[in-house]
Amino acid sequence: MKEWFALSFMPCHRMPDRSLIVKDKQFPLCFRCMGILMGMIIGIPSTWLLFHSLTSVHLLLAGLLIFPLLVDGFTQKWEWRGSTNPLRLMTGLLCGMGLSLGIVIISQWWVRIIMLGTG
Repeated sequence: MKEWFALSFMPCHRMPDRSLIVKDKQFPLCFRCMGILMGMIIGIPSTWLLFHSLTSVHLLLAGLLIFPLLVDGFTQKWEWRGSTNPLRLMTGLLCGMGLSLGIVIISQWWVRIIMLGTG
């Protein structure tokens, strides 16, 4: 149970300069991973409540929401520019929402396929 509270199941580098620190306690995730987790926590129920029929256009939207994180992460990795913690948090939040939208769409498609197959 301690692993769940420490979020050790998430692959995150946990660098102190890229993590939230409150009263000398470091949050167990960096800002980008924290944004992804928050985006997924917000995105999955929001997707179920807001979108009643999901199409491939929504899957394209999911990809567009993920794209800013990829641009931010890779341009930082390639040392083309620096990133900031608020930007990491925002792109992580968008990515988490995009991932949750994609997960809901694909899971609904698989349920339909299984239902058609079992008749």
